[in-house]
Amino acid sequence: MRDFGEYLRAYWAYVLTNLGWGKALRFALVWLAGMFIPLGAKTLVQLPEWVPITWMVGWAILGYIFAPYGMWKHHRAQNANLSQPDRK
Repeated sequence: MRDFGEYLRAYWAYVLTNLGWGKALRFALVWLAGMFIPLGAKTLVQLPEWVPITWMVGWAILGYIFAPYGMWKHHRAQNANLSQPDRK
């Protein structure tokens, strides 16, 4: 949980210096809307069952690829490994 708190502080600083809250909020709303596109489409047209499932899996994969927490944690682990000398 401490890692997550550290991530939130780093993310807060990143958003304040680079994006601004308006742009960050737009990204979050687009991601959230993308999650519910299959539900809205099913109310308008008849879709096969595999279409919403495929969409949700694809959207989740894209969310993971662009997830800042995953990238931050990976980068942090790499830096920790580089800063420690080899013990033989």
